[in-house]
Amino acid sequence: MNTNIHSKLGKTGLILLATATLMSMTACTTGNTEARQVVEKSGKKITVMDNTTESVYTKLKLEGIAKIEGVRGMDWVSEGTLAVDKENRKLSPVITEGEKRYPHNLYQYDLASSGETPLLEEEKSYGFAKLSPDRKHMLYQQLYESTGIGYIMNLETGVSVKMYDAEFMAGEGAWEDTGHVIFPNMEGDIIRADVNGKSEVAVKTGQRSVSSVAPSGNTIYYVAMGEWIAYDIETKQSEILKKDIWTVLPSPDGSTLAVVKHTKPGENALVLCDTKGKELSTLATGMQLFGTSWSPDGSKLAYAVSEDGDKYRFFITEAETGEQTPVLGDNSISDQLRWSPSGKKLLIPTGVMKDTGYQSTAYVIKLS
Repeated sequence: MNTNIHSKLGKTGLILLATATLMSMTACTTGNTEARQVVEKSGKKITVMDNTTESVYTKLKLEGIAKIEGVRGMDWVSEGTLAVDKENRKLSPVITEGEKRYPHNLYQYDLASSGETPLLEEEKSYGFAKLSPDRKHMLYQQLYESTGIGYIMNLETGVSVKMYDAEFMAGEGAWEDTGHVIFPNMEGDIIRADVNGKSEVAVKTGQRSVSSVAPSGNTIYYVAMGEWIAYDIETKQSEILKKDIWTVLPSPDGSTLAVVKHTKPGENALVLCDTKGKELSTLATGMQLFGTSWSPDGSKLAYAVSEDGDKYRFFITEAETGEQTPVLGDNSISDQLRWSPSGKKLLIPTGVMKDTGYQSTAYVIKLS
């Protein structure tokens, strides 16, 4: 699923934002928030806000929003801990085009204490952390321009293994189960790697451009040149389900897929489909849609909508009824939205380019 931090990471982010610009979105009203408390801890400014607008679409209750400046939220290590990346200003910067740019490293961020624990501190830049379903391993990339080398870290031991020798597109990769990751390489093949660093070709797609790889049960879904394709692991057969598709995201139980499709010039749609590509409902339409994420129980989807390719509004939608709750408005987005393990919190990673460089802010939405 956007950035411009360190020279390497920054270009990655811009490419991701450009990708998001191509995708679909929806326009709706958004709730206002008012800052109630500002706390400074560990050099971070944390703003705790109350939601002052009742949801006009659903009965979903928003208890509050935590705003964490200076970190890029990646994923949930636990219910109260985030995996984040941020500039490591303890290291020497690289001077690029007359600007100082610091390496980006990975940390655990404790929401209760606002404390940080290093996961990986080195002179190189790392990012795009994704936790395994059991939260015991973390996929991440060492970044070069718009690509990166993939690693898997055992969070108990802190030991990392390289999962593939060649670079692949920054931000790609999904957990197939607790022990395996799949991702497309630069040749278009889909690679499976285990937590010990052993890799194999899972699917030879025959395509040069493959993205949105999403495993679900015995099926691997992916997008190649705008076509949504389903690959059956057992029969080793592929089937084109739909065309003019940007992204595909299976629900946790695999019965429904959230699909972003191109509908007409300047418009895309977020639709729910069955496993054969039959459309069940349309949740949103608009110019762009990005960051779609299923709640752990599959009852809700969170996503971001933009009408101008710049400012986004963020919503939670009930999958069954299509009812929407606005949770945040007028922000940018840098990565996929992420639900906490309980489904009671939603991580919204944002970022904006300013004169001083790319600035990241993570929001955590707390639901009742």
